[in-house]
Amino acid sequence: MNHDVNKPVYEELASQYDEEVKEYDSYGYDVIFGMSFEFVSADDKLLDIGIGTGLASMQFAEVGLKVYGLDTSQEMLAVCRSKSFAEELKRYDMTREPIPYKDRCFDHVVCCGVLHFMSDLNRLFSEVKRVIRRGGIFAFTIAPQETVVGYIEEPTAWGVSIFKHSPQYIVKLLETNGLELLKEQRLLIKGADKVNYDMLFSVLICRCR
Repeated sequence: MNHDVNKPVYEELASQYDEEVKEYDSYGYDVIFGMSFEFVSADDKLLDIGIGTGLASMQFAEVGLKVYGLDTSQEMLAVCRSKSFAEELKRYDMTREPIPYKDRCFDHVVCCGVLHFMSDLNRLFSEVKRVIRRGGIFAFTIAPQETVVGYIEEPTAWGVSIFKHSPQYIVKLLETNGLELLKEQRLLIKGADKVNYDMLFSVLICRCR
């Protein structure tokens, strides 16, 4: 997540973040867990990129997976650490740094509610490919955009811009990095007014070949 732009927001909201997510009816983390469940096993190692407060990976820990988390925000990591479910948490800026783990270190990778804050995803997908083991899954969310070839930046009522990525762009990333799309599910969440469901996201579950 590009916390150069969003860092003040996450520092301010870290302690209330979980409740804020519920107010927007944003349950992408539940969808990721449900769609991924058949592909994971207890004692598998899972990396959560942009772990935040841990919403996307805590359920995996509850069924026995060993969770490792990366995030730029120290405040969000502190909240996640207080839940005492992760094996290791590290501060990490995915826009500038390689993933701080060795090749083929993880069985699975999740990245929920993060990629719509990034433009070009090539570097991150390449890093995911490097650290994930063959047969493992990469589960992530994007804000889809059907009318562009690559990606487009759009302002929001929250005062920050997001990036929407086209299906063609995502398919090319998957092919380039040896990832096979297994499942995709679209979901709507409430926008800035917390009333109208006008934010479209897509959950994708992919397997490393």
